[in-house]
Amino acid sequence: MEEVDLRESRRRIRSLTYGVAAATIAAVVAAVPVQGTAWADSPTVESTSSTTVDAAPAAPDTATDADTGEQAQPDVGAEEPAESEVDTEGPADPGDPEEPAAPEPEDTEDVEEPGAVPGEAEGGGDPRHVQPDETEAVAVESLSDDSDAEPDAEFSREAVTTGPAERTGAAVATVTPAAQLLTIEVPDTDAPALAPAPVITTTTTIEAPPSAPKPLSPLAKLLQLPGRLINAFLQVFDLTSSASTPRSPLSLGPINDLLFAAFREFERLLGLDQPPAVQPEVPALTYDGPTTATTPTVAQFLNASAAGYVLGGAPADLVPFTVNGFQMSSTNIFSGMVAKTWVTPQGQIIIAYQGTTGGSNLLFNPLITVSQVLADLQVIFTRTTPWAFHDALYFAKRVQIRAAEQGYSSENIFVTGHSLGGWEAQYVAQQIGLAGIGFEAPGINTRVPGNGADAMFVNVGTYGSAAPYMSTDLPGLQPFMPPYVPGGGSKPHYGPIVMIGDPAAITPLRNASALWGKSLIGSVIFLVDFLGNFFQYHLPGVQAHHLDVVPDPGMVPWMGRPSGPVHTGWGGLSIQGLMKAASDAGQLFRP
Repeated sequence: MEEVDLRESRRRIRSLTYGVAAATIAAVVAAVPVQGTAWADSPTVESTSSTTVDAAPAAPDTATDADTGEQAQPDVGAEEPAESEVDTEGPADPGDPEEPAAPEPEDTEDVEEPGAVPGEAEGGGDPRHVQPDETEAVAVESLSDDSDAEPDAEFSREAVTTGPAERTGAAVATVTPAAQLLTIEVPDTDAPALAPAPVITTTTTIEAPPSAPKPLSPLAKLLQLPGRLINAFLQVFDLTSSASTPRSPLSLGPINDLLFAAFREFERLLGLDQPPAVQPEVPALTYDGPTTATTPTVAQFLNASAAGYVLGGAPADLVPFTVNGFQMSSTNIFSGMVAKTWVTPQGQIIIAYQGTTGGSNLLFNPLITVSQVLADLQVIFTRTTPWAFHDALYFAKRVQIRAAEQGYSSENIFVTGHSLGGWEAQYVAQQIGLAGIGFEAPGINTRVPGNGADAMFVNVGTYGSAAPYMSTDLPGLQPFMPPYVPGGGSKPHYGPIVMIGDPAAITPLRNASALWGKSLIGSVIFLVDFLGNFFQYHLPGVQAHHLDVVPDPGMVPWMGRPSGPVHTGWGGLSIQGLMKAASDAGQLFRP
């Protein structure tokens, strides 16, 4: 019995000795500062997900020194944040050195990603950023708020590290900086967990593809039926054409060729075919950028533009962009703006603006020609912007909103048009940055620095056509037009200029322009030659010939007489591909 009591006394003495030693070691370790590592300073860890880790309430703004009993003031605004290593078993209680106790966490709060505003965490505490490094140590960056500091004052940082976690079972690392207890639990599926696993929330953003084009409603198809019937009737007499329907046995092509041959003889008799005076050189533009961007092709842009002239016509391979079962379109008889929207097989939207007169659409809406001609004259003879241009811009913004509702981004919305339609497309591209191609458009009155020389909107003009030369960045119609200024002037184009056809075709028009204003007869000769070249080179069928495009639909397919080379393969090019091909051929010019 005495031997048992003796062993029990020795055990108590040994336990007391061990407890005192442990407390002494803990106090020494806590008093020695050790360099810590803050997660925000570690360049080896990157995260793209939003992760939530359960943590204990934040530490108070001030701490009490265990030796002196004085309150330690936080170091606010210091250049180097104070860092110290804290025992993972928790600080010892000075009043009871034998039985250290760690405060139990009352609530948990979400740890926010770096960059969160301190003080926004639930419960009023400061957010903690936790991230394990490669040696399985856990670094905690603590931001202590100072209520007396200015809103933009820096926050002091306190870094806490722990030793390696156990690789077996559920590894648990407990950190208690000051009065805060932070517990991080890493569950192991091979062993029973000691505590509930942390809640991990991962946010992944996936861009949804645009929805497939919706078909027209039965009512919309019924409303289009009269136009389609009239177009079929016009195709019988070769007034319109479509690649998907047989060509008419009737052909007005020979009559067309005879008329323009007579016109060429008229120019020769007047001496307009003689070499003109030396013209200033237009600044060439070199394109050496990428050509891999996916855009509608040149053929899709041109056919969408030509469809604006054909009542009931639809461009090849394109389908209507519908909203509530109807094709999104706009017709303003007062401003003269008409536009329709189409979707390519690649899921891109093309806004196509109609040119002057509207072609066979005049059978249903002849009065709109007055508004469209007035818009043309306003741009040419004044320095103002017609209502039709503003109307076109408003419609494009509406398309952007409706397209976004169906998953289309603005990068997948393009503009195009021919003649007046190309003018409107050019203006919209200048105002809101949409890409596209305009055909046979003159210069505009709104100017911006650089005139969009690096824009993704391209103007395609034809040598001999009067329309692209109704500008101040292409010489040829002066003094009818304001003075030519290389790369600018009062009426420049917006976007690079691609010229197609035969450069010699502009010679008669340049000679006729020199007669303008010299006498009444001279001015009449100029106007006659202006109109003759306009009808020969201006219509979409001529651009289709030079760009190697099968026009579908074709508006009056026999009218016009191309002159010059065919650029094989250009019809299948993207916008960037067209600029590259034209640059290599020396046919890309600065606006």
